[in-house]
Amino acid sequence: MTDGERWMEELRAEGFTDLRVCPTPPAGSPEHTHDLHTVHVVLRGELVIEDDGRRRTYRPGDRVEFPANTTHTAGTIGGDGEMIVGVKP
Repeated sequence: MTDGERWMEELRAEGFTDLRVCPTPPAGSPEHTHDLHTVHVVLRGELVIEDDGRRRTYRPGDRVEFPANTTHTAGTIGGDGEMIVGVKP
């Protein structure tokens, strides 16, 4: 079982739905929100998140969650990245 498959299994058990593997967004993505609680797990590359005036870098195996309607930006550093994204109703 791959790391991605293990994460998917764990996230489903926690009640996350609509799970998918997708590329991380390019650096400089605009500020945005999500209507539902979201989870992001980095599988490859790095993901930079800015929210509440803080900037943090997430690497493979790192997980970040946002309650619904949390304003943030997200972007990739140094090339291609891949992450799992899901929502919790």
